[in-house]
Amino acid sequence: MKYSISRVIINIALGINLICCFQGDLWAQADSYPSRPIRLIITWPVGGFADTLGRTVANQLTTSLGQQVVVENRGGANGMIGADAVAKAAPDGYTLMFQSITSHAINPTMYGKTPYSTEKDIVPLAVIASVPLLLVENPNFPPKNIAELITLAKKDPDAIAYASFGNGSASHLAGALFTNQAGIKMIHIPYKGGGPAITDTLSGQTPLSFSAFGVALPHVRSGKLNALATTGPTRSKLLPDVPTIEEAGNLKGYEMSIVYAVWAPAGIPTPILNKISKALDQVTASSAFKEKVASDGGEVMNINTPADSQAYFQKEMQRLSKIVKDGNIKAD
Repeated sequence: MKYSISRVIINIALGINLICCFQGDLWAQADSYPSRPIRLIITWPVGGFADTLGRTVANQLTTSLGQQVVVENRGGANGMIGADAVAKAAPDGYTLMFQSITSHAINPTMYGKTPYSTEKDIVPLAVIASVPLLLVENPNFPPKNIAELITLAKKDPDAIAYASFGNGSASHLAGALFTNQAGIKMIHIPYKGGGPAITDTLSGQTPLSFSAFGVALPHVRSGKLNALATTGPTRSKLLPDVPTIEEAGNLKGYEMSIVYAVWAPAGIPTPILNKISKALDQVTASSAFKEKVASDGGEVMNINTPADSQAYFQKEMQRLSKIVKDGNIKAD
């Protein structure tokens, strides 16, 4: 019996020692992190707002962490190609992802399944920006406000088309939510990007477009397009005379903004996670980041803890999935 008790005591002591060693190793990793360049995967092609905002994040993280953050664009499948690469990366803090919550949240519903677990394999570290869309029209299109648009659409269902920058994109969901809440029908025309969509609206090929704010803004200011409404919860400071769809159409609760977050593979040690979170705090507080978001009509968001970010993501996932189901939105 004495021998057995002695062995138990020894085993407990060894276990405690191993735990202490493990915790010490984690803190040692955190102390040296980052010791090499960090990869930030942007899940969209080069050139769009998501890319330029993501690069601003990378530049600011480089300053905050004191180590180069290298951008890698992996576009395709509404962000799933890049997300899959992140899900399969080592959870050591050296691979991060810049992706919109909007796209990441709807993919399981729209595609049926993803090659990774959206909720378990990739976790949001911080929700950092919200950018609304603009519903713009060709000046030759008769309705001059949301009320007139709804009236015309009810009078002649499926006679009006609107452009989006892709099937299942935030602009597609903005249109689906609008038609559903307004009780109207319009034809959705998906384009491969915001550029081609706005080009056809400028030419009158498509009368309406739910456009990225920054893409449409120069054309609104030049008079080549009319801004009917913004899809955000409040009016934009850049276009204070343009109402929200909620107020213009009396559509309570209408909102469809593109919300951006920084993500990581699940399982990153807490000490490293804390370092990244602190660095992201500094990113959202930087003037360069604030100016970039403001230039596209957006607002900086400061949900900078993984727990709060995950709670926000779960709520948005439920809301956006419902829009996908109600609009019968399917993958291409």
